[in-house]
Parts: sequence; C-alpha cells; structure tokens
Amino acid sequence: MAQPQIADAEAPPLVSFSVSDGIGLILLQRPPVNAISDELIAQLEQAVAEAAAADPQVLLLRSTSRAFCAGADLKMVGGRVGKPEGAAAMEATVRSFHRAFDRLAALPCVSIAEIAGVALGGDLELALACDLRIVSDQARLGLPEVGVGLLPGAGGTQRLTRLCGAGVAARVILAGEQIGGEEAVRLGLADWCVPAADLTRRTDEIAARIRASSAEALRLSKRCIELASLPGPGGADAEISGIVRLMMAPDTGRRVAAFLSR
Repeated sequence: MAQPQIADAEAPPLVSFSVSDGIGLILLQRPPVNAISDELIAQLEQAVAEAAAADPQVLLLRSTSRAFCAGADLKMVGGRVGKPEGAAAMEATVRSFHRAFDRLAALPCVSIAEIAGVALGGDLELALACDLRIVSDQARLGLPEVGVGLLPGAGGTQRLTRLCGAGVAARVILAGEQIGGEEAVRLGLADWCVPAADLTRRTDEIAARIRASSAEALRLSKRCIELASLPGPGGADAEISGIVRLMMAPDTGRRVAAFLSR
C-alpha cells in the first residue's frame, strides 16, 4: 500500500510546531486554504509527535489563512474515484487521518482549535479532535461530504455525535447544513464565539488562563472527561469501510467531477 510522501526538506513546511512558556502552537500553512493532502497530514502527525515530546500544558491549533482548513483535497480524491487502486490509496489516507487526529485527541495537554472562517469536512474533524473550539462570528462549520457522495470518514460521524448528539449530527451531516459561529456555540459544536478582530487575542487569553491552572489537575480532569464518553472501535471501522465503498460508487465520481468543474 502506497505511503504518503514527505515534502522536500527545502520546501516551506505545511504544518509547524513551536512552544513558548508552556503553550504549544501547531500552525497550518498550506496556501491558499490548507486543503488536507497526504503530505499535510504526515506533517500534522509529525507536529503532534513534537507536541507530545515537548509536553506543553496547552496546545493551540491555528491557521495562517482566514480559512482554518478546507478539508480533504478534492483534487486528490477526484483522481482516485472509481479505481480499485484509488480506493486502496484513499483507505490509507483515511487511516492516516484517524491516526493523526486520534493522537492529537490523546495528548494529555488541553488542545484548542481557533477557527476564524471556514471549517468544513476534514478540517472540522480535526477541530473536533481538540478539547475546545473557539470560533469567530464569521465562521462557518460543516461536514458537507454527502453532497459529493462521500461521508465524514476522519472521525466526524463519531466525534460530532458524541459531542452534540445524534440530532445535531444528522442536521450537520445528513442535511449538510453549515453552522455559523453563534449557532455553533448554542449547539455545543464550539465553546466560544467572538468578533473576528478579537479572535487571536481571546484565544491567547484563554490559553494563558488554562496555562495558569494546575498541570496535574488539568491532566486528570481531561482523563475523567474522556472516560465518561469512551468510544468503541465500531464507528471508526464503519467510517473507513464506508469511505472505501463510496470511492467505487459511480455517483461519487459524478459528484466529485461536478464539484471540480465549477
């Protein structure tokens, strides 16, 4: 099974990690909108490993563009639809998504996703792997995969349902509704909604407040919260097998091609 290719060492990184005074920062920086490719997910996994080694008390996920991230790169997906080898490659990609997001979720530190604008598909699934989400009043959140004949296969069906309940998950996934920042907080999809101009400042304030708390108390509290909603593997397995099946569906091919032709 083909393995993702890592970027040339001289190329600008798509994802970077840094840490200062107990606060880590994972920065997504693939222009123009951080579309998730095999290369980006490999670099994200490396950044999460660096965060695990640095052991910050708080970890921020932030984007250099107005869009937090544009989800899976549909050009990559479109080149694989309808081909057995493409479905196998997509399975490897989806499994790498799960591995990176699960490792992010398993970090003992408190993770915060900062969402300024669009967070659709795989990027919302990335944000759902964090403990907390802060969004701007201009943000739009959604899981629109069914519209192109796919499904949210990187944990979206499972994490969104556990976080917000089956009703909200159905509204976002089955009805394909995009949720604004204030509504996201009302539904429990986000924790804070602030004016766009104040987003970075407020995120930094929240991170500093958490940083000031007891490190051990934070770790133990986070673990207790996790144990209250510990999932089994069935849902994730269903996501992966569903993606593989949908990659071979003619309707998926038509929908992806129609999307790319716009």
